Amino acid sequence: MTMKFPLRFKTFVGELIQQRTFSCGTFSKVRGVLNHLTVVNGNKVCGMQSGESLNLSSGKFGAVITKTTASTQDTPVAVILGWNSSKGKHLKKYSKIFEDKSYDTICVPAKPINTFLRPGTKVKKIGHYILDLLVDLNCQKRPVFLYAFSNGGCAMFFHIMEALSYPTTAYYQAVPVVGTIFDSCPINPDIKSLKATKESVTDMIKNPIVKAALWYSMTAFIPPVIYLNGTVKRYMSGMEESPLLCPQLIFYSKTDKFAPHQDIDFYIQARRHKGIHVTPKCWDSSEHVNHYREHTDEYLKVLNLFTDFCLTSYHDQKK
Repeated sequence: MTMKFPLRFKTFVGELIQQRTFSCGTFSKVRGVLNHLTVVNGNKVCGMQSGESLNLSSGKFGAVITKTTASTQDTPVAVILGWNSSKGKHLKKYSKIFEDKSYDTICVPAKPINTFLRPGTKVKKIGHYILDLLVDLNCQKRPVFLYAFSNGGCAMFFHIMEALSYPTTAYYQAVPVVGTIFDSCPINPDIKSLKATKESVTDMIKNPIVKAALWYSMTAFIPPVIYLNGTVKRYMSGMEESPLLCPQLIFYSKTDKFAPHQDIDFYIQARRHKGIHVTPKCWDSSEHVNHYREHTDEYLKVLNLFTDFCLTSYHDQKK
């Protein structure tokens, strides 16, 4: 009976935290994703919406692609790596920032069960799938931004970063990442962060019985992952020593109980020590992955200045 509990726990969490995709088309394969539109809603075929963009879904891992009508072979692409249990409507407000700038976007939500129990297997698979999408979008010579939120987004970022950075992988230098953006991350996944991790997952659960069951289940299963999982053990050092040398922008606050500013401050110093251009934006007060809503104008100003700086640097290097 005890041996079967982990499987039941995974099923329980998987049913509890459902992910929703929003799109008007579904694709069964990565290759040719932009060339084969699927018929949906009976006889309706996905197409242009309001003459502005073409919204597509890859049909796997909740990934949603938005291709603007102004898209060319040089159009930048922003990859939005969502936080745990994020929904399409949540990520859309961030992708719209880039779509308004005529960027193409890819949005991918994260699931707690993958982030905390399968960080080196399922999350790695999702990271590589995102790279497949980028290659299929002909991003080998297009400037790419990676935009990660909280633990879930940063876990996906980690595997994308490793795949792009080391010659032993099939994705080595597959696409040019010109800038990385972090919101409420990265943080050190050690045992000290366990309480905050459990709170971040269970806060959305209303039923007290279910909430308690999930809390104690995570208490039992997450510590072995922290202590024994190879990906988790090398995660923070890998982030600090990342061979990706592009500029970085980090949004965080001093009152975020799920992303201690001390962890992020340490990460910033480690990256600067390697000579990386890091732009930190730390507010005195705002909640986890809520900095955009609470400081909208300032958030957008910093983000737009950063992306413009990255693109200028990228094009100057190409001359």
